[in-house]
Amino acid sequence: MNIEVKNIRRSFRSTKKEEGWRGTFGLLLRPKYQEHEALKDVSFSIEPGSFNGLIGANGAGKTTLLKILSGLIPPSSGSARVLGYDPFQRSLDFRRKIALVMGQKAQLWWDLPARDAFDLLRAIYEIPNKVYQERLHTLTELLDVQRLLGTQIRRLSLGERMKMELIGAIIHWPSVIFLDEPTIGLDVLAAHKLREFLKVFNHREKATIILTSHNMDDIERLCSRVLILRSGALIYDGHPQGLIQEGERILRVRFINSPSIEDLQKATGLPAQLIQLGDSEAEDSDGTRPILFSIKQDQIVSVLQSVINRFPILDMGIEEQSLEKVIQRIYSEEKAGPA
Repeated sequence: MNIEVKNIRRSFRSTKKEEGWRGTFGLLLRPKYQEHEALKDVSFSIEPGSFNGLIGANGAGKTTLLKILSGLIPPSSGSARVLGYDPFQRSLDFRRKIALVMGQKAQLWWDLPARDAFDLLRAIYEIPNKVYQERLHTLTELLDVQRLLGTQIRRLSLGERMKMELIGAIIHWPSVIFLDEPTIGLDVLAAHKLREFLKVFNHREKATIILTSHNMDDIERLCSRVLILRSGALIYDGHPQGLIQEGERILRVRFINSPSIEDLQKATGLPAQLIQLGDSEAEDSDGTRPILFSIKQDQIVSVLQSVINRFPILDMGIEEQSLEKVIQRIYSEEKAGPA
């Protein structure tokens, strides 16, 4: 196995401040602390050369897990092994074999042209010049940025900078790559090109990749396996399509006067997490949105009858269930509290 995670827990301690001046003085003189458990008994193993998605709502523990696996922070308990190394020991051999790319953090030197920044990395990693030139040519060709190598990093667009950050992170040809929201903030075309590059690099170089993203296009198009964290606990580990139950459909209903989720729950007998407000893109000129019911095929008639008997509707439709809707439901369950 490339990566082995066993019963990892990670907690953080922070000060707790009460309101007013008394709380301020108390924070200075007698601080009170509270514990937050970011990861709870997480275990999994990952095969070499696989492309894996790590998803969850904000605060679910994704970035914390990547920081543990890349050696930036230690676990509070449990163990992690990456390529046979203890990540937190941060040995030179280990660092030469991994890469961490964080979409919200710049790692290259902004005042340097991209080529000069890559030349510095070549020296740091002691890459033979011939090998380095071959890799740089391959990466810049795949990402279509050859013409930008002489441009200062700070003068590039967000999508162009992200491509350069990725080149800088993998110029040493790592065996394991951790990607934390690499397509965040990118336009549709830039995100598509970045996804295509990652797919080709994974297939060609057999690098093991763990990707975190809120963009379900990233997960569906790249990952053969997905791990879902909810409130620090691993709640799913398997193929992305395994999340979609066989025969599950979306019943889309647009009402004349949209009832509340609570009223629809009472009328249909469905739990609240199976009833969602439609996306803002589907909003009418009067501000109303369709209501989406996640139900089985054989429930459609009874649910629709229950709704029609109570509330006047404008139209309805039936759609295939999507991975994005399933993930949204999981996120809403997390906001409501741990199951």
